[in-house]
Amino acid sequence: MNSQDYYIYSQIITTVMGFADEIMREFLDAHPDAARGRWSQEELNQKLTAFMQNRNRKPVAGFDGLSAEQMHLLLNDPFGHGSIIRRHPTPADTTIDQVPFFVLIEILYGMLSNGPIKLTPKGNLPVSVCRELYERKLLIQDDIQKGYTKKISEDNVAFIQALKACILISPDVKKRGNALSLTQSGQKSLSKERNILFWQVFDTYTTQFNWAYLDHADAQIGQFGWAYSIYLLHRYGAQEKEAGFYASKVIQAFPHLQEPVPSTRIVGFNLEPALIYRWRFVEHFAGWFGLIEIRKGTNDVFDRQAIIQKAAIFSELFQVSAQKGSVK
Repeated sequence: MNSQDYYIYSQIITTVMGFADEIMREFLDAHPDAARGRWSQEELNQKLTAFMQNRNRKPVAGFDGLSAEQMHLLLNDPFGHGSIIRRHPTPADTTIDQVPFFVLIEILYGMLSNGPIKLTPKGNLPVSVCRELYERKLLIQDDIQKGYTKKISEDNVAFIQALKACILISPDVKKRGNALSLTQSGQKSLSKERNILFWQVFDTYTTQFNWAYLDHADAQIGQFGWAYSIYLLHRYGAQEKEAGFYASKVIQAFPHLQEPVPSTRIVGFNLEPALIYRWRFVEHFAGWFGLIEIRKGTNDVFDRQAIIQKAAIFSELFQVSAQKGSVK
């Protein structure tokens, strides 16, 4: 092999294959013949493919022992074939009854089954509807409970904002003439098996609803890698832990999430990623879907501490395994 051929050969390894330097060094350490140019391009491609497949199946410390392959599935196809998470296809009604967000969706569907809901001039749900939803006490909000916020309205209650957003994302509800009404699909949904509608709502919330809608923070933390957080709850949730424990695990796995986030409400003020994680994943997802029990650190509505533990229904909704074919 002449110098020009060797240069082209090396570019195949470093540029065309697009490998990071660290990975490239690992490959050359394992296969010194590659650097000597003793393989054809076909042989090189085969070796590289086998090397990467093997590497992607090894546990990664930063992923809490999961492999890159397992993490890829959690990010892109959480419940797909080969994923370490399985969802129970037919959770019992007694389990679904313990998912506050879904039960409130059912209540909204029940209201809509009686006819359209006329919205306020601003396009919000009427105060009477908001009050009925809130007074069920399936979900509550600290600032309202402690009297900091007096009026129960869509603008003031985060979970009501999320409920309305999710039903409008679905094909079941339409907004027309400043009123909400059920579509033909929505009418059919009323007769669907309850577990089917439950997982449809779950998928809408996790993959279609933008969690930043509730806090206006320009950041991915919380929603990005939500299925990895489910795995972490499975692994550590039997014991009480501060919400920051899970935030730090997620940031360790995805370092790009650790950057401070500029507040859209206070100029020059940054939001801590761990705090956004608590809002989004802990309180507005895991809490609203009944996956955790939350104990606040103090009685102060502005307290940042939250002690969480996996709820009993977690294992009735999900089965998780660190290894394929070994579901716990």
